[in-house]
Amino acid sequence: MHNSNKKSKKQTNSIFLHKTKIFSTIIFVPFLYLLGWIFSQSFLFLSLSKEALSLIGTIFTFLLFISLMPAWFNFRWQIRNSWETLGLNNKTFLNNILSFSQGIIFALILLILILIPLLKSNYITFSGGLSSDIILNGILLTFGIGVAEEIIFRGWLLEDLKLQFGIKVALISQSIVFSLAHIGFKMPFWNTLGILLGLFTLGILCSIIRLKDEGSLWGAIGLHGGLVGIWFVLNNGLINISKEAPNWLVGYGAANTNPLGGLYGISLLIISCIFYFLKFKSQIFKFIK
Repeated sequence: MHNSNKKSKKQTNSIFLHKTKIFSTIIFVPFLYLLGWIFSQSFLFLSLSKEALSLIGTIFTFLLFISLMPAWFNFRWQIRNSWETLGLNNKTFLNNILSFSQGIIFALILLILILIPLLKSNYITFSGGLSSDIILNGILLTFGIGVAEEIIFRGWLLEDLKLQFGIKVALISQSIVFSLAHIGFKMPFWNTLGILLGLFTLGILCSIIRLKDEGSLWGAIGLHGGLVGIWFVLNNGLINISKEAPNWLVGYGAANTNPLGGLYGISLLIISCIFYFLKFKSQIFKFIK
């Protein structure tokens, strides 16, 4: 009877700890965003624009997030090599550069595949308005968005959920959170659904690439950052896409901001997921085990 009570108490404590961990995972980033917003409000006396204040808050939030990562993995999971767990220093510097470059090249290939049918259907005209500011913004977006979002979603969130629920649940869950975090539900239902599916599939693809790279995050950073940065340069300096271009081809959103949110783009992402999984299946399963 005594052993039965001990076992029941142990199970109760385990369930309580499990619920506590998933709750802290859910509120962690929103709580940091709240701190970032509070910090940004201290700059109101400078009469900055809302966009500037938002940027200050976002930068502060991310820096706070990065600074807390060692403590997060150490206290929750007794993992001291947090940067390796996040996938930032699993390999040598040259290997990381190579993985990042491969991600950039793959992003360029995907965008070229998007542009080919648009060019053939005469939905694109070349503007030639490329400037140094546009190129600089493209580079900043490539590294800023690529590094920050991949560390958060395919680094921290994927690892934390994997330790709680296993890799399959973690892979699906972080992709759902990733897609929902980028959506504003003001568009028609089918438009919103298209963008959600595109972002969800991109989250799966970046996760598969990380698993293929044996935990290194740099290939996923290159792909994600490359898609954002290269498309920005193309769409703001080199090309104009006709408003008559079908959404299934260019995606939904203002100014064609998400070319992988249309049926054609989603199909390319799904094919890419299948290709990477089949080609590198042994490496992926080896890393998972």
